[in-house]
Amino acid sequence: MALLTALSPRRSCRTAPHCSLLLLLLTLGWVQPLRTQAGESRQQAAPLDPVLANLSSFTSLSPDRLLGFTCADVSGLSPEHVKELAVAMGQKNATLQADQLRCLAHGLPTHLAPEDLDAFLPDLLLFLNPAEFSGPQACAHFFSHISKANVDVLPRRSPERQRLLPAALVCRGVQGSQVSEEDVLALGGLACDLPGCFVANSAAALLPRLAGCPGSLDQDQQEAVRAVLQGRGPPYGSPSKWSVSTLDTLQGLLPILDQDFIQDIPKGVMTAWLQRFYRNPSGPRPELTVVLPRLRRDTEKEACPPGREAHVVEEKLVFYSDRELEACVDGALLVAEIDHVNALPFTYQQLNIFKRKLDKIYPKGYPESLIQHLGYFFLTMTPEDIHKWNVTSLQVVKDLLRVSKGRDMDAQATRHLSGLLPQVAALIAQYVKGNGWLDKDSLDALATFHPTYLCFFSSRQLGSVPPSIIWVVRPHDLDTCNQTQMDILYAKAHLTFQNVSGAEYFVKIQPFLGGASTEDLRALSQQNVSMDMVTFKTLKKEAVVGLTVQEVQNLLGPHVVGLKAEQKNSPVWDWILRQRQDDLDAMGLGLQGGIPNGYQVLDRSHPAALSDGHHLLGSRPMLSTMLALLLALALH
Repeated sequence: MALLTALSPRRSCRTAPHCSLLLLLLTLGWVQPLRTQAGESRQQAAPLDPVLANLSSFTSLSPDRLLGFTCADVSGLSPEHVKELAVAMGQKNATLQADQLRCLAHGLPTHLAPEDLDAFLPDLLLFLNPAEFSGPQACAHFFSHISKANVDVLPRRSPERQRLLPAALVCRGVQGSQVSEEDVLALGGLACDLPGCFVANSAAALLPRLAGCPGSLDQDQQEAVRAVLQGRGPPYGSPSKWSVSTLDTLQGLLPILDQDFIQDIPKGVMTAWLQRFYRNPSGPRPELTVVLPRLRRDTEKEACPPGREAHVVEEKLVFYSDRELEACVDGALLVAEIDHVNALPFTYQQLNIFKRKLDKIYPKGYPESLIQHLGYFFLTMTPEDIHKWNVTSLQVVKDLLRVSKGRDMDAQATRHLSGLLPQVAALIAQYVKGNGWLDKDSLDALATFHPTYLCFFSSRQLGSVPPSIIWVVRPHDLDTCNQTQMDILYAKAHLTFQNVSGAEYFVKIQPFLGGASTEDLRALSQQNVSMDMVTFKTLKKEAVVGLTVQEVQNLLGPHVVGLKAEQKNSPVWDWILRQRQDDLDAMGLGLQGGIPNGYQVLDRSHPAALSDGHHLLGSRPMLSTMLALLLALALH
């Protein structure tokens, strides 16, 4: 290969045979190094900036000239001169852009001593490979400078930034997902990249640092912070005991906390903190500008008017204003008298006020003792609420499903029926996730619902699904099922529809075909079914690749032209690779990628194929000719 890369492009294509062979090599990507070397030669030949080339010392350059250098300037300098330029930048404490820092870092000598880093800008070190500074002392020295750098010069998911945090943790000897205050201090801005598991195990050390991170936290970090603070455990405990200093420490985290949690902060503390915050001439941090008006409204909330405080859930509460319900009804009262809530004609808006009060008492999910009494209150729940529940009682499931049918609901509730499916699916998922068992009556009752919840069932539970549910499955109902579920459901559907034939059979079996075998698809291809490409793409790859060209044509019918648009996607591409090119050509669709004429496919499932030369992906004469041509070109 080295001989090939040394050839001149002009000399390599002087005759027709040379051109043909060069075209083959280009197709295989074997002459890529030649292009790369040519590019490197052009880069090395770039003319030097006359000012930089003739300087004896970069420190004599003006700040404007230093800040205005380009990658082209650096590419014309030797590594030692680039190092001198980096030192001059450090002496003048220049502020450089990310692309300038990257070019400067790439131009430095390959091997740098730890003491060399002292003269560089801390931000420049972000672009160096931490692996070059291995050993306890060298890495500690390297990361002591990194802790002073602005890590946000690098995008959060850039390769340079992602390799720094793991190396820093190894250097600090951090094991597991727990860091100390000293570790957080030594990490500097890299502490803002620590994942959520560190938040859970190192809250006292890490939360104050995360509160001061200039960028926004990612989803994993936000969920961990929310779980720690709203769990009301150490180090900050209940928000009802927070002080102004606590808010100062955590101010950057307030926007990700729930409003109900923030309302538990003492009003006097919140008011004092807000007054001081608004008097600060520097103004609030940008991420707090959204949450501050909400905090201010919470501190100005009206108290319950005299004589209006509720001691029992009774009919007169239906006539309370929303403000009175917020101020005068205690969440503990609702828990104790949830049955009375269901018996009274509260509006959905009023029920949502009650729900927020219950969520405040049970932030981690309602207990089953409350769930079993929810009744129509269940209609106010979201799937996110239900996913927090631990549902173990089949009777509870039956009761809530009965409520969800809405047969006795008023017109207002009926208008919400179209939105119930996610709640029902979430309820079923929570029940079966705990290995709950659904009896035949319950499964039959579920047949009245859109059966997408089947994808939440375990393999054992799917085995007990009655035919009545299989009959009502429609296209796309099973889109979220995994392959194991599809295999089970297809077997059940195949048995359920065994007495159905013709076009009706295909319509019924179509949603389940993602679990069909090659033999089943082959049998289906003989029934003139005209399968569309949407369904074809849901078939198992293992089942499709065993079909012949004629069988696929029969299976798709007039939809066979859709293969062209999907030829680079699975399972069409996987199937093309197993077909002979002349058979594909006979289809007239322009499909490419099949097995060329005279070639054979190596069947790796048979050990003998690996030791018998005539099974290789090309005949022996063809392979010998290829090698001879390559050798001739190299020697020439």
